[in-house]
Amino acid sequence: MDFNQIFSTILDPVLNAGPLFMIFIVFTVIGLLVRLGPVRAIRNGLMISVGFSGVYIIVDYFLAKVAPAATALAERFGGVFTYTDIGWAAFASFAFSSPLAYAVIAISLGVNLLMIFTNMTDTLNLNIWDTWEATIATLIIFGLTGNALVALVFSGMLAWLNLMISDWYALKGYCADYGFEGISFYQGTNVSWGIFAHYVARLLDKIPATSKATFTPEYVQEKFGVIGEPAVLGGIIGALMGIGAGFFWTDVVMLMISLATALVLLPMMSGIVMQALVPVSEAAAKFMKEKTGGRELFIGVDPAIAVGNTTVLATTVLMVPVLLLLAFIIPGAVNVPLADLPALLFFWVFVAAPNRFDMLRTFVTTILMGIIGTFVSIAVAPWLTMVAINQGLEVAEGTGVTSWFGHLTPEFLFAGLYGSNFNTLGLPGLIVIIAVVVLATGALRMRHNKAMKAKAAAVAE
Repeated sequence: MDFNQIFSTILDPVLNAGPLFMIFIVFTVIGLLVRLGPVRAIRNGLMISVGFSGVYIIVDYFLAKVAPAATALAERFGGVFTYTDIGWAAFASFAFSSPLAYAVIAISLGVNLLMIFTNMTDTLNLNIWDTWEATIATLIIFGLTGNALVALVFSGMLAWLNLMISDWYALKGYCADYGFEGISFYQGTNVSWGIFAHYVARLLDKIPATSKATFTPEYVQEKFGVIGEPAVLGGIIGALMGIGAGFFWTDVVMLMISLATALVLLPMMSGIVMQALVPVSEAAAKFMKEKTGGRELFIGVDPAIAVGNTTVLATTVLMVPVLLLLAFIIPGAVNVPLADLPALLFFWVFVAAPNRFDMLRTFVTTILMGIIGTFVSIAVAPWLTMVAINQGLEVAEGTGVTSWFGHLTPEFLFAGLYGSNFNTLGLPGLIVIIAVVVLATGALRMRHNKAMKAKAAAVAE
């Protein structure tokens, strides 16, 4: 039995079981390691899994109800596109069906531990499931170069970069703004859009019309009464979307109910996760302080725990017609977003907090992201089609498959650009790229460590 077969025998059942299985096992084991005791560790593992299960169920329900409206809107616009959006879940399955997935997971864990013990990250990543994104990036490079070693080295660089960006976002207090203390959001380089949103927010601060960030759900509720309540807001957006899609009046009402349901129930599920995470994160923080000389670490989790935010959900629905319109008006656009359209709420999580949950500012930022994503799709779609074909998907000649989730995942673009220019750049080019990334992020980390030491010294005095 070779190395791949051993890993396949051990990990295939785990990967095939999906994220909920991983969440339960990982958080239960972490609970045991940080001395919560068997009963409390299992109980917290179960409750965190229950909360995430609720989030996934309601998100799936939300996607199922919004998708027909998005399809109807696309049909009303008309148009013919070469590539079909088959959704992020299909590409996650392609990722975990590849033997390279095992190596990417091992490399990601190894890089994380190395960075913790060399004081280069404050994040202990427990979100193993979302390594599918780094795996797809690895498969893009492997498909373009045929060099597995280069592809895996690139995945190690991505793990480093992802952890540094997750740290940055958490240290800015954006995860805490959602109510999650001691937590960082780890989802590939998707979190890099948090950096984009941070600087767009600084620009919006300089514009009088958007500088005050007052158009929050709380402001709307205070100003307009019940209209600002999540259920009513969901109903209004559902009605507008249903009418725009040309639905029969009964279907419009059902869409109103569906969106109201999502806006009301998702925060409740996020609350369950939040409550169950508290004892684990507190025990983990205490344990790591003992082992690392007093350092405080963030627990890296799936940002799905924050999708129940009203600003995030409202933006998700408002962006449906906008993204469809962009596909038709931007020259060269290769596909219309469909399967992934409602799932883009996982990106908007990183945008809402830097904009202080102002719905207007968040909407403006996501429109800019939509424009960028539409242009990026022109380059990324052929690479994603290549990955799908290499993993056994049959695709008709002259057509292709893609994922709009992937159009907003920078690591796919970076992987494709490097892989496409491999004959020119070669391994030395990758070494230079890694050196630049490590030195740049390392310099930022050193500044952070220096600031933390100064802060600790001031407190001691």
